[in-house]
Amino acid sequence: MDNIFYFAFAGIIVVISLYIILKILIKKFNPEESKVKLYGILQGMSNKEIISISASIVSYIFMIYLMTSFIDLDIYIAIIIISLTLLSGLLIKNKKIIIDIILNIISLGGLKIIYLIHDYIVNEYKDVWMLLLLVFVMIFMFLYLSYTLLKNLKTVILANKYIRKGGNSEN
Repeated sequence: MDNIFYFAFAGIIVVISLYIILKILIKKFNPEESKVKLYGILQGMSNKEIISISASIVSYIFMIYLMTSFIDLDIYIAIIIISLTLLSGLLIKNKKIIIDIILNIISLGGLKIIYLIHDYIVNEYKDVWMLLLLVFVMIFMFLYLSYTLLKNLKTVILANKYIRKGGNSEN
């Protein structure tokens, strides 16, 4: 349970740092005078779709944090990951929510494997080949988590009726 608080504390520090940096960088930017129009992925999306994307991104960052800090999984971590997936899927009425939950359970299994390999290296057997195995499993998990995040983002974007139709032309 302490790991969740450490993650939340680190997340708050990152958000505050980003806020300060962006506040300094965009202080002189005036969108009315600029000829550059800002269009983003969130334009035309409802609050439910934005919350769904946010839940997917928070889940992704949390799993990357767990992977890089070699934290052992417990029931609280699994509940948080599954509930974020469930929240993300229910908000956009995803019909493949069961598949997303199964993919996240597989991801949790991969995180457990990373923890076990790291624990074995630290406590039992220090070998270059085991370290290499750990690095490759971590790279694979990073790619797998990135793929899952992009798949979730695609699902949310395709669920948006304005994006499916090509957007509404304002010009």
